[in-house]
Formats: sequence, structure tokens, C-alpha cells
Amino acid sequence: MESLIRKNIQQLIAYKVDAPQFEIIVNANESPYDFPMQLKRKFCDDICNTDLNRYPEACFPELIEAITDYTGVPGEGIICGSGSDELIAMINQAFVDPGDVVVSHSPSFSMYDIWATIANARHMMVPDLPGHLPDVEGMIAAACQNQAKLLYICNPNNPTGYIFSRTDIIKILDTVPSLVILDEAYIEFFGESGVDLLEKYPRLLVLRTLSKAFGLAGIRCGYALGNKEIIDILYKVKGPYNLNVLTQKLAVIALKNRDAILRNLEILKAERQKAMRVLETFPGLTLYPSGANFIYFETERAEAIYQALLKRNILIKRFIETDATPGSIRFSMGKPQENQKILDIIKEVVYNEA
Repeated sequence: MESLIRKNIQQLIAYKVDAPQFEIIVNANESPYDFPMQLKRKFCDDICNTDLNRYPEACFPELIEAITDYTGVPGEGIICGSGSDELIAMINQAFVDPGDVVVSHSPSFSMYDIWATIANARHMMVPDLPGHLPDVEGMIAAACQNQAKLLYICNPNNPTGYIFSRTDIIKILDTVPSLVILDEAYIEFFGESGVDLLEKYPRLLVLRTLSKAFGLAGIRCGYALGNKEIIDILYKVKGPYNLNVLTQKLAVIALKNRDAILRNLEILKAERQKAMRVLETFPGLTLYPSGANFIYFETERAEAIYQALLKRNILIKRFIETDATPGSIRFSMGKPQENQKILDIIKEVVYNEA
């Protein structure tokens, strides 16, 4: 069997996720607030009046209209996928030949590397500067010197939470020869989007998702915004019915009722700030600013914190230490009582081992 596998896939480690059998789950940057019940009922009514024996709309016209209303981007500049993951796969399928260079900053979203590996590309991950600041000059140099096909900017960044300044984003766009993918999965928590830059920069593609701020990780709906030429290219590699009718219906309801859903943003941002103020008082933690719905910190006690939380039936994200970085923890904001419980356990570990 091994002789049949593509060589670049043989060493690829599969992306596997933990089964969510925990009392508190804050490892995947999901919203702790479920979709409102009244909107679930509306969804049920819509589905009862939908023919499920027919294929879904292949180009999702109703969903595209709702996204246009939300983002201001015309329908010809929008394509949807099963989360940002599928869109990243489509970008690689459309633009990357074996041996091409893909550039990103590091650490960042792991799917950039996975899909680049599957495409048999050379992925150049430019390490952060000290203090987890993105090395913008290093990214530009890597892209220009290697004629990179793609360059990823995750803003706000996952997992560190840092922000690329608008000046830096424009500098990258003005300099590199690449298709620049601005991943705005967490942009609602920050608020300063780069979507308006699409008018000036034809090689810019913006990724968005309903999994985070909209609290719809379970329906797997993402979308890309760009100029018509790029979107038309992506349609060439899109599966004919890649977004099922249930996802399309619920996504439309969410976007049309966004004011009610996005009220939770202020609660989550306030919880993030409150938790950061508490963590700043703990010894042995290096805490980093976050523009997203999660907190990231480095500590030599990362494994002890992770295990202590697991024993209390709480799942967070633990990053293993490397030669360059100590162990680190990322946890997304839960409900206030959940966050308090997590902070109490971290405090126990920190002071018991101090």
C-alpha cells in the first residue's frame, strides 16, 4: 500500500481533533453561545418547506445576496465553501503547482501548511519576531526572493491573537508578487477589516467564516471575497454541490439576523479583557495581546495546566514546546462562569508550583 501513496502524503500527519466529551470546551475558538432558539425554529420551518430530494443551489444565490448585504462585496466577488478549510484547499488547487512556494507567518493556522503539503508546494513559514510580532519584512523577502504563489496573513492571528497593522498589510500588497490571502476568521472580534482594499488590489483574497463570531461552527460555512477574475478561477475547482442545503438555509438566517447574534461579541470581548487582567498577575506566564476570542500565553507549566484542566473535565489547546518556544496554552472565551473556573484552576497550578 505504501508504494501507492503520494510521497508528500506519506509523512503528513493527519489533522485529528479531540472528541468533545468535556464539561467545558474552549480548545477550538468556538462561540460558547448556541444559535438562538427562535432562529432554530425558523430554520426548521424553512427546511419543512424545502425539497431535500433535490441537489442544493450550486452557486448559493440567496446566501451570496446575504453576504453582499453584510460585506458590501458584489455577488460576482464571492464564493462559499465548507468552512475556510475547503476554500484554502481550492486556492491551492487553483494556483499552486508542485514545487511552488507558499509563504506564511509562524505560528499560525495549521491548515495553511497541510494544504500546501498536499499540493506538494514548498511552504516557507517565517517565524515571528521576539514578543510574537509578525516579521513583515521577512515575509516580503521570502515571497519576493522565491516568487511565491501564495502569501497568507492571518488577521487576527490564530493562535497568538496578534494584529497586522493596516500599514503592514498594504506594504505586503504593494510589494509581493503573490496572491495575498487575508484570513479574517476572527475579524468580528477586532472590527477593522481589509475588505475595502479589494477595490485597489486585484491579487487580494479575503477569507471569512460563520464558525466563530456567528456561533455556527457546526454548519461549516466559510466564504471568500475577491475580484471577479480570482473568484471565477476558484469556481473552476469548486465541487458542484459543495455546500448542502441545510448549511445554506441556516447561514442565510444567521446573516439576516446578525444584529441579534453578534450582540454576544461585547460579552466575549469583555470576558477576554477581564481574563487577561487576571492572568497578568500570575507569575511565570508570558501573556500576549489578542484581537480574537481567545487568549494565548507561554509558560513552563503548560503541561501541568493542561493536565489539571483535563482532570476537571475542561478541554483547552496545548502547544508543545520547541527549541525556539516554551510550551503554550490557548483557550477561547467561554461563558463568564466557565472562564472563572478555568482561571481558578490555572491559579492553583501556578501558585502550587511556584
